[in-house]
Amino acid sequence: MKNLKVLLAILPLFTVACSDDYTGDYTGKTTEIAYLNESAKKSGIGPGNSANPFDTAGSMHNEILEIIGDTDFNSQSIEEIAILIDSVSAAHPELIPLSSDYNLSGRLSEITWIVNNGNAINDVLTSCTMGVSAKASFITFVNNLPLVANDPYNNIHSVIVSYEAGVLANTGFSGEDKRIILTATSIARYAAYEKKRKDKDWETNVTSIAATVSGAEQNLILGLKMALTVEIYQSNDPTL
Repeated sequence: MKNLKVLLAILPLFTVACSDDYTGDYTGKTTEIAYLNESAKKSGIGPGNSANPFDTAGSMHNEILEIIGDTDFNSQSIEEIAILIDSVSAAHPELIPLSSDYNLSGRLSEITWIVNNGNAINDVLTSCTMGVSAKASFITFVNNLPLVANDPYNNIHSVIVSYEAGVLANTGFSGEDKRIILTATSIARYAAYEKKRKDKDWETNVTSIAATVSGAEQNLILGLKMALTVEIYQSNDPTL
C-alpha cells in the first residue's frame, strides 16, 4: 500500500508537468503508439476496426495500459490496482470523462469473484441481460479464440473483425446485445495487439473478457476498467 500511496502522490505532479510538457511526455507516448500502429498497418494490420461503433473501448484500454506500464507498479492487490486505474483515468480526462458512474470502488467484490472463478465467463453470461441467442453466439466465439491465440496478429484481427461484422448484421440481437459484445471484442482485439507488439505470447484471457462483459452491462468505461484490473492483477501475480 505504501508504494501505491507514493505513486498516487506523484501522479498529480506528473499530470501538471504534462500540462506544459505534454508534447514531450504523454503526447510523445501517443505519438509513439500512433507510429507503431501505422508501422503495423504497413507491415500487417493495426488493432482498430472502424466498423465497430464501440471501438474506443479498446483504444482507451491500451492507452491506460501504456501509462501504467511506464510505472514500477507491481501490486497484487485488486483494491490497489483499481485505485490506480481510477486515479490514472482522473488524471487524464481526455481519455475518460470524469464520473462516479465509472469508478471501480463499488465493483471490487465482483472483480474478486471473477478472478477467483474458473467458470467466470459462463456465470457472468448466465446472469447477463443479453438475449439467449446473443449469449450462445458470444460464448462460442470466446471458446474458439484459443484456436488462433498462437497465430500472427493478422489472423487474430481477422477472426475478431469477422465476428464483429456478423454481430452488427444480426437482426436478432438487440442494441444492448451488440453494445456489450462489441465492447468486449474491441478490448480483446486491442489487448492481443499489445501483446503481439511486444513479442509476447497472447493467451486468450477469458477472465478479462468476463470482467469486460460484467462492467459493460452498465457502461463501456466500467467494462474496459474492469478488464484492465483483471489483466494487471494476473500480470502481477507470479503464481498465474
